[in-house]
Amino acid sequence: MTQPLKSTPLADPFPPQQAYLAIEVKPVDAAEKRRLEALRRHVQAHTHTADLRGLAGAVKKLLGASYDVGCGSVHIWVKRAGEAQRLAIVADRLTTAYRDWFEPLPEVPATSRNLRRRLSGELLGPGPEHT
Repeated sequence: MTQPLKSTPLADPFPPQQAYLAIEVKPVDAAEKRRLEALRRHVQAHTHTADLRGLAGAVKKLLGASYDVGCGSVHIWVKRAGEAQRLAIVADRLTTAYRDWFEPLPEVPATSRNLRRRLSGELLGPGPEHT
């Protein structure tokens, strides 16, 4: 005779999201810079959240009517009203790597489609499959 298995409720298998703000376009003036800095402080105060979309209301309130704010499944995007380019994004640090507008681009790793460098810094041609 077998005994029934005791089941324990599983905890949420996903960790809380670690929110951060990436400002992707240079602010147009000091007022916009202040609004974005206030938004960054708010996001940093709420970094661990179960669902980033819950911050969307605060993002709209902090930035005001001059900005369009929308959500994806795990991010919040911000655009200046009437513009197509994204100004900023609130995303999860565990799964994304957006950068602020002033941060340098990461170095591109060597692949068979781009030039490679020796440790000395000397450029090599494409990989052997292209020779």
